[in-house]
Amino acid sequence: MNETVNSRRNRIISTGSSNYYTTVTSAVPGNEQVIFVNSFHEMKKAEDVGQYSIYEIADWFLNKRSMTQKKMQKLCYYAQAWCYALKNKRLIRTDFQAWIHGPVSPALYEKFKSFGYDTIKFTGIYNCKIDREDISLLEDVWETYGDQTGNSLEALTHRELPWIEARRGYAENERCTVAISPETMKKYYKSIYTGE
Repeated sequence: MNETVNSRRNRIISTGSSNYYTTVTSAVPGNEQVIFVNSFHEMKKAEDVGQYSIYEIADWFLNKRSMTQKKMQKLCYYAQAWCYALKNKRLIRTDFQAWIHGPVSPALYEKFKSFGYDTIKFTGIYNCKIDREDISLLEDVWETYGDQTGNSLEALTHRELPWIEARRGYAENERCTVAISPETMKKYYKSIYTGE
């Protein structure tokens, strides 16, 4: 069982087992809070499309480096998009919606929403179950986008056709749950790759 330590009140709160934690630091020195969040993985079902759950891909990126949810969402989105473009297949069993701040997997958002804008860190033992050829794709995505912030990746997706197309008819700050088209993702990122 993991515990949350709130140094402001010197309390310990049990939260169950977890592989994720965040550290929240206030402006007052010595006021740091560590929050643990339960970890779980989606079960594979025969009718699912895509080889991996969104959590498996998110774990792979989190194992590389701690990051905000916004950055993790965008890296998972780019993994899905480039898999469509380069391998003509769906990598992750999720859809990405055209939210205000860029592409978002609602399932991944629900799991990590308690972190807000805080950094998510992966702790414990990482057991990778991703095929070698898919890891090669993830490494390419990491090499291309991994050094950027969540905000810069948001800005990048806002200039790209898949997100723009899905948000057609919506105001800039209007909530949108339209799924980004896999076909548009495939065509758009393939055109970048081939230079067409």
